Amino acid sequence: MKNLITLFLFTTILSCCSSDSDRPKTELEKLPPATQTGANTAGCLVNGIAFLPKGYVVPGNLICNYTDGENFSLTISEEIFQGSNQMLRSVIFGSQNQNLHDNVGVTFTLGQNNYDGYSKFGIYVINGAFTDDPNYYSTSSTINGEFKITYHNYNQAIISGTFWYDAINTNGEIVKVREGRFDMHY
Repeated sequence: MKNLITLFLFTTILSCCSSDSDRPKTELEKLPPATQTGANTAGCLVNGIAFLPKGYVVPGNLICNYTDGENFSLTISEEIFQGSNQMLRSVIFGSQNQNLHDNVGVTFTLGQNNYDGYSKFGIYVINGAFTDDPNYYSTSSTINGEFKITYHNYNQAIISGTFWYDAINTNGEIVKVREGRFDMHY
């Protein structure tokens, strides 16, 4: 009976001490937290897989541009190797000629990049492809998404927010960018 009680107590203690740290992280759990401190973090899911800044990318694997109080873009790049082949993938989104400082909490639709200076766009690109290449995916007037500035401290040059979008290539294939978040100094 004494051995049975000891076994019961030992089993109870072990079950209480087991933690979730032994469990593999989900793809969503691999993303950085959605903070508003200027942590210089960003990430998203691309077709359900965590996409984070990774590898050696010139001029950097996480670039935030906010100029003239109106033009904003964020580029997250990932360098990966498949065997001996190097691949560079980038998630890019932005807005031109939109005062983001006065629009905290406003959701902006990412659509077609008209190159007219008033675009809000999302792009997914593999190995630096350009618009007519099947490795270039972009939002359009019908395949689109959103981004939202959740925090903007102009004096400390911190901008944070969320984003999601679908992007299509010339072959009609769609990439789904989801659960995007960023917290950047600019």
